[in-house]
Amino acid sequence: MALIRWNPWNLQSLLEDDWDIPTLPGISRMMGQGLNLYETEDTIVAEAALPGIKEEKIDISIDEGIVRITATSEENTEEKNKRRYFMSSMTQSYNYSFRLPQGVITDEEPVAELSQGVLTVTFRKIQKAEPKKIAVTTKSLEK
Repeated sequence: MALIRWNPWNLQSLLEDDWDIPTLPGISRMMGQGLNLYETEDTIVAEAALPGIKEEKIDISIDEGIVRITATSEENTEEKNKRRYFMSSMTQSYNYSFRLPQGVITDEEPVAELSQGVLTVTFRKIQKAEPKKIAVTTKSLEK
């Protein structure tokens, strides 16, 4: 068996490792990643993580059954002193898209709420009509 010398600066071996990290809803929201889609009896709900984004910077559009959620935030800091000048800029950008399933009411605007960095968009579903039962009668042939 050959010995392989370990090199801490070898990034290729680091990238080849399988990083199978589970996605946890609480951690995903803190890290600002994630789109959750789920269905209730009457609605379809989309939750998108948008930490640090104000509601006026969020754009939601629906085109041919595809919902697109985009949001951007830019923060600029400028500090001027006698001996130094410091300027920093940080930009955050989020893009989510998904296709609406059949059975969603498209004539009505969905409800969108932003709470603690999570955007919740709720779509109402079409109420399914109960199957109609038809009574069958027999007809006798009398001559």
